Amino acid sequence: MDALLLIGLSVVTTGLITGAIFALVAAGVTIVYGAIWLPNAANGQFFMLGGLLVWSLVTGWGMSPLLAAALVVAASVPFALVLEKGLIRYFYDVPDRNIVYLVVTLGLAQIFAGIFSSTYGRWTDNYSLPAAWPGIVMIGPFPFPKTRLLVLSIALGLLAGLFVFLRLHRVGRALRAVFQNREAAALRGVNVRGIYRFAFVLGTLVVFAGGTLFAMAYSFDLTAAWSMAIVAFAIMIVGGPGSVLGSVVIGLVFGFTQAIVSVFANPTIATFSYLVAMLVILLVKPSGLFTR
Repeated sequence: MDALLLIGLSVVTTGLITGAIFALVAAGVTIVYGAIWLPNAANGQFFMLGGLLVWSLVTGWGMSPLLAAALVVAASVPFALVLEKGLIRYFYDVPDRNIVYLVVTLGLAQIFAGIFSSTYGRWTDNYSLPAAWPGIVMIGPFPFPKTRLLVLSIALGLLAGLFVFLRLHRVGRALRAVFQNREAAALRGVNVRGIYRFAFVLGTLVVFAGGTLFAMAYSFDLTAAWSMAIVAFAIMIVGGPGSVLGSVVIGLVFGFTQAIVSVFANPTIATFSYLVAMLVILLVKPSGLFTR
C-alpha cells in the first residue's frame, strides 16, 4: 500500500511540475502564433538558451540559481527586441507569412543548435544546477525536493499572472483582440504592429522563463531543445492555436501522461508518450480543443 502511495504521489508531483513547464512554454509559443501567425520553430532553442545561461551564471560566476534565473529572464526582453527589429518585423506584410516564418525560425534553430554544440557541447553533455532551495518537504511518506516545490509555485504563479494580464490589463485585452480579429482590432484603434512586437517579446520571455525553471528542477542535455520544440507545437495544435487556456490544460495533460507512462516504461517512451495523447485528442476534435 505504501509503495502504491509513493508511486501515486510521484506521478502527481512530476506531472504537475512537468505539465506546468510544458504549459508555460506552449503559452509563449501560442501567444506569438496567435498574434503574428509566427510558428516559432526556434522556441526549443530559446528554451535551451535560458537553461544554459542560468547554468553558466551559476557554475561560472557562482550566482544563486534564483538570481541567475531572474537575470536571464530579464535579458530575454532586449534579446527579443533586437531579434524582432532585426529580423521578425520584415515579414509582417509578406503573404503566407506563417510559412515564411517557419522557414526562417527553422534556420534560427539550426544556428543556435550549432552554436550550443560547438560551445557547451564541448564542455559537457549533461547540465545540472545546485538546489535553489536545499532540503526536502515530506508529503506523507513521499520526500519532495523543496527546489521542485519552488519551481512549481513559480510556474503556476507565472501562468496565473499571464491569465490576469490577458483578461484585465488594457494591453492584454488588445492582444486578445488581435488574436480574434486583427482587422477589427485595427479599426478600434489598436496599434496592431505594436501588439505584434509586444507579443513576440512576451512570448519569448515566457519561453525563457520555462527554460530557466526546467534547468532549476531537472538535469538536462542539448537534446531537450528539440524535444521541447515538438512538445510546444503539439500542445499548441491540440489546445487550439492562439488559446493560452488550451496551452495550460493540454500542457498539464501531457505532463501527467508522461509521468504516468514513465512508471511503466523506459524514459524514451515516456518522453514521447504525449504524441499518442495528441493523436487521440485530434481524432476527436481535429481543430483543437480550445480553438479561438
